[in-house]
Amino acid sequence: MLKAYAIENLREGMIVGRDVLDHDMGILIGAGTVLTKELIYSLLDRPIFSVYIEESEAPIEIPGKEHLLDDDYMRCYETVYEKLGKIFESVAARGEFDAAVLQEIMDERNLRELCDGSKAVSQIHNMTREGSYLVNHCLHVGILAGLMGKWLNWSMLDRYNLVIAGLFLDIGKMKISPDILEKKGKLTDSEFEIIKRHTQYGHELIVRTTLGTNRDILDGVMQHHERCDGSGYPSHLKKGMISRFGRLLAILDIYDAMAGDRVFAKRRSPFDVFAILYDDILNGKLDTEYGVFFLKNLCHSLNGSWVQLSNGEQGRIVYIDESRVTSLPVVQTASGEFIDLNTERGVKIESILTASEVG
Repeated sequence: MLKAYAIENLREGMIVGRDVLDHDMGILIGAGTVLTKELIYSLLDRPIFSVYIEESEAPIEIPGKEHLLDDDYMRCYETVYEKLGKIFESVAARGEFDAAVLQEIMDERNLRELCDGSKAVSQIHNMTREGSYLVNHCLHVGILAGLMGKWLNWSMLDRYNLVIAGLFLDIGKMKISPDILEKKGKLTDSEFEIIKRHTQYGHELIVRTTLGTNRDILDGVMQHHERCDGSGYPSHLKKGMISRFGRLLAILDIYDAMAGDRVFAKRRSPFDVFAILYDDILNGKLDTEYGVFFLKNLCHSLNGSWVQLSNGEQGRIVYIDESRVTSLPVVQTASGEFIDLNTERGVKIESILTASEVG
Protein backbone atom coordinates (compact mmCIF):
# COMPACT_ATOMS: atom_id res chain seq x y z
CA MET A 1 0.00 0.00 0.00
CA LEU A 2 1.41 3.41 -0.99
CA LYS A 3 0.99 6.46 1.22
CA ALA A 4 2.28 9.98 0.53
CA TYR A 5 4.43 11.58 3.23
CA ALA A 6 5.50 15.22 3.43
CA ILE A 7 9.31 15.52 3.32
CA GLU A 8 9.46 16.70 6.93
CA ASN A 9 7.57 13.56 8.04
CA LEU A 10 9.95 11.07 6.40
CA ARG A 11 11.85 8.77 8.73
CA GLU A 12 14.98 6.66 8.40
CA GLY A 13 14.15 3.09 7.38
CA MET A 14 11.06 3.90 5.31
CA ILE A 15 10.89 2.19 1.91
CA VAL A 16 10.31 4.39 -1.16
CA GLY A 17 7.27 3.11 -3.03
CA ARG A 18 7.51 5.21 -6.20
CA ASP A 19 10.52 6.74 -7.99
CA VAL A 20 11.37 10.24 -6.75
CA LEU A 21 12.04 12.42 -9.81
CA ASP A 22 13.88 15.72 -10.22
CA HIS A 23 12.67 18.62 -12.38
CA ASP A 24 14.17 16.99 -15.50
CA MET A 25 12.33 13.74 -14.76
CA GLY A 26 15.53 12.03 -13.75
CA ILE A 27 15.37 9.50 -10.93
CA LEU A 28 16.76 10.87 -7.67
CA ILE A 29 15.75 7.93 -5.51
CA GLY A 30 14.43 4.71 -7.00
CA ALA A 31 11.42 2.74 -5.81
CA GLY A 32 12.39 0.15 -3.22
CA THR A 33 15.19 2.27 -1.72
CA VAL A 34 15.44 2.26 2.07
CA LEU A 35 15.66 5.86 3.23
CA THR A 36 18.67 7.03 5.21
CA LYS A 37 19.13 10.34 7.02
CA GLU A 38 21.45 11.48 4.23
CA LEU A 39 18.83 10.75 1.54
CA ILE A 40 16.16 12.59 3.48
CA TYR A 41 18.45 15.62 3.99
CA SER A 42 19.20 15.63 0.26
CA LEU A 43 15.51 16.19 -0.50
CA LEU A 44 15.05 19.14 1.82
CA ASP A 45 16.72 21.63 -0.54
CA ARG A 46 14.77 20.49 -3.60
CA PRO A 47 11.29 21.55 -4.79
CA ILE A 48 9.85 18.17 -3.76
CA PHE A 49 7.03 18.21 -1.26
CA SER A 50 6.09 14.56 -0.77
CA VAL A 51 7.34 11.01 -1.31
CA TYR A 52 5.31 7.84 -1.73
CA ILE A 53 6.23 5.25 0.90
CA GLU A 54 5.48 1.54 0.75
CA GLU A 55 3.56 0.52 3.86
CA SER A 56 2.62 -2.89 5.19
CA GLU A 57 -0.98 -4.00 4.83
CA ALA A 58 -0.91 -5.26 8.43
CA PRO A 59 -3.50 -3.45 10.55
CA ILE A 60 -2.27 -0.83 12.98
CA GLU A 61 -3.31 -1.47 16.57
CA ILE A 62 -5.45 1.47 17.60
CA PRO A 63 -5.95 2.00 21.35
CA GLY A 64 -9.43 1.39 22.63
CA LYS A 65 -10.33 -2.22 21.89
CA GLU A 66 -9.96 -3.15 25.52
CA HIS A 67 -12.80 -0.78 26.44
CA LEU A 68 -15.43 -2.25 24.13
CA LEU A 69 -17.15 -4.17 26.89
CA ASP A 70 -16.60 -3.59 30.56
CA ASP A 71 -17.04 -6.66 32.78
CA ASP A 72 -17.81 -4.66 35.94
CA TYR A 73 -20.40 -2.64 34.03
CA MET A 74 -22.10 -5.75 32.67
CA ARG A 75 -22.19 -7.47 36.08
CA CYS A 76 -23.84 -4.41 37.59
CA TYR A 77 -26.27 -4.17 34.65
CA GLU A 78 -27.30 -7.82 34.93
CA THR A 79 -27.91 -7.50 38.68
CA VAL A 80 -30.08 -4.40 38.25
CA TYR A 81 -31.89 -5.98 35.26
CA GLU A 82 -32.89 -8.98 37.39
CA LYS A 83 -34.19 -6.80 40.22
CA LEU A 84 -36.13 -4.53 37.84
CA GLY A 85 -37.71 -7.58 36.19
CA LYS A 86 -38.97 -8.78 39.58
CA ILE A 87 -40.48 -5.36 40.29
CA PHE A 88 -42.30 -5.39 36.93
CA GLU A 89 -43.73 -8.85 37.62
CA SER A 90 -44.81 -7.83 41.11
CA VAL A 91 -46.52 -4.64 39.93
CA ALA A 92 -48.31 -6.44 37.11
CA ALA A 93 -49.47 -9.29 39.36
CA ARG A 94 -50.33 -7.49 42.60
CA GLY A 95 -50.19 -3.78 41.83
CA GLU A 96 -47.34 -3.26 44.28
CA PHE A 97 -43.63 -3.83 44.68
CA ASP A 98 -41.08 -4.14 47.44
CA ALA A 99 -39.70 -0.63 48.04
CA ALA A 100 -36.51 -2.18 49.39
CA VAL A 101 -35.80 -3.75 45.97
CA LEU A 102 -36.18 -0.36 44.27
CA GLN A 103 -33.84 1.11 46.86
CA GLU A 104 -31.29 -1.58 46.01
CA ILE A 105 -31.53 -0.65 42.33
CA MET A 106 -31.13 3.04 43.15
CA ASP A 107 -28.06 2.42 45.32
CA GLU A 108 -25.45 5.11 44.64
CA ARG A 109 -22.89 2.50 43.58
CA ASN A 110 -25.23 1.20 40.87
CA LEU A 111 -26.01 4.68 39.58
CA ARG A 112 -22.34 5.63 39.57
CA GLU A 113 -21.42 2.51 37.57
CA LEU A 114 -24.34 2.46 35.12
CA CYS A 115 -24.53 6.22 34.47
CA ASP A 116 -20.82 6.70 33.81
CA GLY A 117 -20.67 8.95 30.75
CA SER A 118 -19.03 7.50 27.65
CA LYS A 119 -18.92 4.02 29.17
CA ALA A 120 -22.71 3.96 29.53
CA VAL A 121 -23.37 5.05 25.95
CA SER A 122 -20.98 2.51 24.43
CA GLN A 123 -22.34 -0.31 26.62
CA ILE A 124 -25.94 0.44 25.64
CA HIS A 125 -24.95 0.05 21.99
CA ASN A 126 -22.61 -2.91 22.51
CA MET A 127 -24.57 -5.24 24.80
CA THR A 128 -26.90 -7.91 23.49
CA ARG A 129 -30.43 -7.43 24.77
CA GLU A 130 -31.15 -10.91 26.04
CA GLY A 131 -34.29 -11.60 28.01
CA SER A 132 -37.15 -9.11 28.15
CA TYR A 133 -36.97 -6.28 25.62
CA LEU A 134 -39.33 -4.28 27.84
CA VAL A 135 -37.11 -4.51 30.93
CA ASN A 136 -33.95 -3.83 28.91
CA HIS A 137 -35.51 -0.79 27.26
CA CYS A 138 -36.75 0.70 30.52
CA LEU A 139 -33.37 0.10 32.17
CA HIS A 140 -31.61 1.81 29.25
CA VAL A 141 -33.95 4.80 29.46
CA GLY A 142 -33.26 4.95 33.21
CA ILE A 143 -29.51 4.96 32.51
CA LEU A 144 -29.87 7.70 29.88
CA ALA A 145 -32.02 9.64 32.35
CA GLY A 146 -29.21 9.40 34.89
CA LEU A 147 -26.80 10.78 32.30
CA MET A 148 -29.12 13.64 31.35
CA GLY A 149 -29.77 14.59 34.96
CA LYS A 150 -26.02 14.75 35.52
CA TRP A 151 -25.36 16.69 32.29
CA LEU A 152 -28.12 19.17 33.20
CA ASN A 153 -26.66 19.55 36.70
CA TRP A 154 -30.03 18.83 38.29
CA SER A 155 -30.34 18.33 42.05
CA MET A 156 -29.80 14.82 43.39
CA LEU A 157 -33.53 14.48 44.16
CA ASP A 158 -34.58 15.48 40.63
CA ARG A 159 -32.01 13.12 39.11
CA TYR A 160 -33.22 10.32 41.36
CA ASN A 161 -36.84 10.86 40.36
CA LEU A 162 -35.95 11.11 36.66
CA VAL A 163 -34.13 7.77 36.77
CA ILE A 164 -37.12 6.11 38.47
CA ALA A 165 -39.49 7.60 35.88
CA GLY A 166 -37.24 6.18 33.15
CA LEU A 167 -37.16 2.75 34.81
CA PHE A 168 -40.98 2.65 34.97
CA LEU A 169 -41.51 4.36 31.61
CA ASP A 170 -43.26 1.44 29.88
CA ILE A 171 -44.40 -0.63 32.85
CA GLY A 172 -47.98 -0.25 31.58
CA LYS A 173 -47.10 -2.63 28.73
CA MET A 174 -47.16 -5.44 31.31
CA LYS A 175 -50.96 -5.26 30.91
CA ILE A 176 -50.83 -5.69 27.10
CA SER A 177 -50.72 -9.06 25.32
CA PRO A 178 -47.23 -10.16 24.18
CA ASP A 179 -48.81 -11.13 20.85
CA ILE A 180 -49.37 -7.45 20.17
CA LEU A 181 -46.17 -6.14 21.79
CA GLU A 182 -43.92 -8.52 19.86
CA LYS A 183 -45.82 -8.57 16.56
CA LYS A 184 -43.32 -8.38 13.68
CA GLY A 185 -45.69 -7.08 11.05
CA LYS A 186 -47.52 -3.77 10.95
CA LEU A 187 -49.99 -3.20 13.76
CA THR A 188 -53.65 -2.77 12.87
CA ASP A 189 -55.35 0.45 13.92
CA SER A 190 -57.10 -1.32 16.79
CA GLU A 191 -53.84 -2.95 17.95
CA PHE A 192 -52.08 0.42 17.94
CA GLU A 193 -54.89 1.90 20.01
CA ILE A 194 -54.28 -0.85 22.58
CA ILE A 195 -50.54 -0.12 22.59
CA LYS A 196 -51.23 3.57 23.18
CA ARG A 197 -53.04 2.76 26.41
CA HIS A 198 -49.77 1.70 28.07
CA THR A 199 -49.11 5.23 29.33
CA GLN A 200 -52.41 5.27 31.20
CA TYR A 201 -51.94 1.70 32.43
CA GLY A 202 -48.50 2.65 33.74
CA HIS A 203 -49.90 5.68 35.50
CA GLU A 204 -52.62 3.56 37.12
CA LEU A 205 -50.12 0.93 38.28
CA ILE A 206 -47.75 3.45 39.86
CA VAL A 207 -50.55 5.38 41.59
CA ARG A 208 -51.25 2.25 43.64
CA THR A 209 -47.65 2.03 44.87
CA THR A 210 -45.55 4.05 47.33
CA LEU A 211 -44.63 6.29 44.38
CA GLY A 212 -48.25 7.26 43.88
CA THR A 213 -47.86 10.79 45.23
CA ASN A 214 -44.77 11.67 43.21
CA ARG A 215 -46.08 14.01 40.52
CA ASP A 216 -42.83 14.19 38.55
CA ILE A 217 -42.63 10.41 38.13
CA LEU A 218 -46.34 10.06 37.34
CA ASP A 219 -46.21 12.83 34.72
CA GLY A 220 -43.08 11.36 33.13
CA VAL A 221 -44.71 7.95 32.70
CA MET A 222 -48.03 9.39 31.52
CA GLN A 223 -46.62 11.99 29.12
CA HIS A 224 -43.56 10.42 27.45
CA HIS A 225 -45.50 9.96 24.20
CA GLU A 226 -46.88 13.50 24.14
CA ARG A 227 -45.33 15.76 21.51
CA CYS A 228 -44.71 19.50 21.70
CA ASP A 229 -46.87 20.15 18.62
CA GLY A 230 -49.87 18.32 20.10
CA SER A 231 -49.55 15.25 17.86
CA GLY A 232 -48.76 12.80 20.69
CA TYR A 233 -50.89 10.75 23.04
CA PRO A 234 -52.83 10.12 25.23
CA SER A 235 -54.00 13.74 25.71
CA HIS A 236 -52.54 15.58 22.66
CA LEU A 237 -50.85 18.07 24.97
CA LYS A 238 -48.72 20.88 23.55
CA LYS A 239 -45.32 21.92 24.89
CA GLY A 240 -46.56 24.31 27.57
CA MET A 241 -48.73 21.59 29.10
CA ILE A 242 -46.14 18.80 29.06
CA SER A 243 -43.99 18.41 32.18
CA ARG A 244 -40.21 18.65 31.95
CA PHE A 245 -40.00 14.91 32.72
CA GLY A 246 -42.43 14.13 29.91
CA ARG A 247 -40.55 16.26 27.37
CA LEU A 248 -37.18 14.84 28.35
CA LEU A 249 -38.18 11.18 28.56
CA ALA A 250 -39.79 11.40 25.11
CA ILE A 251 -36.32 12.02 23.65
CA LEU A 252 -34.61 9.23 25.62
CA ASP A 253 -37.39 6.76 24.79
CA ILE A 254 -37.06 7.37 21.04
CA TYR A 255 -33.27 7.23 21.13
CA ASP A 256 -33.03 3.85 22.83
CA ALA A 257 -35.88 2.33 20.81
CA MET A 258 -33.99 3.10 17.60
CA ALA A 259 -30.47 2.47 18.90
CA GLY A 260 -30.61 -1.17 19.90
CA ASP A 261 -31.48 -4.63 18.67
CA ARG A 262 -35.14 -5.44 19.01
CA VAL A 263 -37.66 -7.98 17.73
CA PHE A 264 -38.99 -5.88 14.87
CA ALA A 265 -36.33 -3.28 14.06
CA LYS A 266 -32.72 -3.48 12.91
CA ARG A 267 -29.94 -1.95 14.99
CA ARG A 268 -29.12 1.56 13.76
CA SER A 269 -26.08 3.79 13.75
CA PRO A 270 -26.36 6.46 16.46
CA PHE A 271 -25.82 9.08 13.78
CA ASP A 272 -28.86 7.85 11.87
CA VAL A 273 -30.82 8.17 15.11
CA PHE A 274 -29.43 11.68 15.61
CA ALA A 275 -30.73 12.68 12.18
CA ILE A 276 -34.23 11.37 12.95
CA LEU A 277 -34.31 13.04 16.35
CA TYR A 278 -33.06 16.31 14.92
CA ASP A 279 -35.82 16.27 12.28
CA ASP A 280 -38.39 15.86 15.06
CA ILE A 281 -36.76 18.74 16.94
CA LEU A 282 -36.84 21.00 13.85
CA ASN A 283 -40.44 20.00 13.15
CA GLY A 284 -41.49 21.03 16.66
CA LYS A 285 -42.33 17.55 17.95
CA LEU A 286 -39.54 17.26 20.51
CA ASP A 287 -38.31 19.86 22.99
CA THR A 288 -35.58 21.94 21.34
CA GLU A 289 -33.54 22.77 24.44
CA TYR A 290 -33.47 19.23 25.83
CA GLY A 291 -33.10 17.66 22.39
CA VAL A 292 -30.08 19.66 21.24
CA PHE A 293 -28.46 19.36 24.66
CA PHE A 294 -28.88 15.57 24.62
CA LEU A 295 -27.46 15.18 21.11
CA LYS A 296 -24.41 17.33 21.82
CA ASN A 297 -23.54 15.48 25.02
CA LEU A 298 -24.14 12.09 23.44
CA CYS A 299 -21.84 13.01 20.55
CA HIS A 300 -19.11 13.75 23.07
CA SER A 301 -19.71 10.37 24.71
CA LEU A 302 -19.31 8.50 21.41
CA ASN A 303 -15.70 9.61 20.96
CA GLY A 304 -13.53 6.50 21.04
CA SER A 305 -16.29 4.06 20.05
CA TRP A 306 -15.56 1.32 17.49
CA VAL A 307 -17.83 1.32 14.45
CA GLN A 308 -18.68 -0.69 11.35
CA LEU A 309 -18.42 1.34 8.13
CA SER A 310 -20.54 0.79 5.03
CA ASN A 311 -17.39 0.11 2.95
CA GLY A 312 -16.74 -3.03 5.01
CA GLU A 313 -14.01 -1.51 7.20
CA GLN A 314 -13.95 -1.15 10.95
CA GLY A 315 -12.63 1.89 12.75
CA ARG A 316 -12.68 4.04 15.84
CA ILE A 317 -14.27 7.49 16.20
CA VAL A 318 -11.42 9.90 16.94
CA TYR A 319 -13.08 13.32 16.50
CA ILE A 320 -16.56 14.85 16.37
CA ASP A 321 -17.24 18.57 15.91
CA GLU A 322 -19.60 19.08 18.83
CA SER A 323 -20.45 22.65 17.79
CA ARG A 324 -22.81 21.29 15.11
CA VAL A 325 -25.58 18.85 16.05
CA THR A 326 -25.57 17.23 12.60
CA SER A 327 -21.77 16.90 12.38
CA LEU A 328 -20.43 13.45 11.46
CA PRO A 329 -17.25 12.02 12.98
CA VAL A 330 -13.72 11.45 11.76
CA VAL A 331 -12.92 7.74 11.93
CA GLN A 332 -9.51 6.06 12.05
CA THR A 333 -9.74 2.67 10.34
CA ALA A 334 -7.95 -0.46 11.50
CA SER A 335 -5.41 0.14 8.69
CA GLY A 336 -4.59 3.58 10.09
CA GLU A 337 -6.45 5.69 7.50
CA PHE A 338 -8.46 8.71 8.66
CA ILE A 339 -11.89 9.16 7.06
CA ASP A 340 -13.87 12.37 7.54
CA LEU A 341 -17.47 11.25 7.07
CA ASN A 342 -18.55 14.86 6.54
CA THR A 343 -16.67 14.92 3.22
CA GLU A 344 -16.60 11.21 2.33
CA ARG A 345 -20.33 11.00 1.69
CA GLY A 346 -20.02 7.56 0.09
CA VAL A 347 -19.08 6.04 3.44
CA LYS A 348 -21.28 5.97 6.54
CA ILE A 349 -21.37 4.36 9.96
CA GLU A 350 -23.64 1.34 10.07
CA SER A 351 -23.43 0.51 13.78
CA ILE A 352 -21.44 0.66 17.00
CA LEU A 353 -19.49 -2.59 17.34
CA THR A 354 -19.48 -5.20 20.07
CA ALA A 355 -16.24 -6.75 21.31
CA SER A 356 -16.88 -9.98 19.38
CA GLU A 357 -17.38 -8.03 16.15
CA VAL A 358 -14.05 -6.19 16.24
CA GLY A 359 -10.99 -7.78 14.66
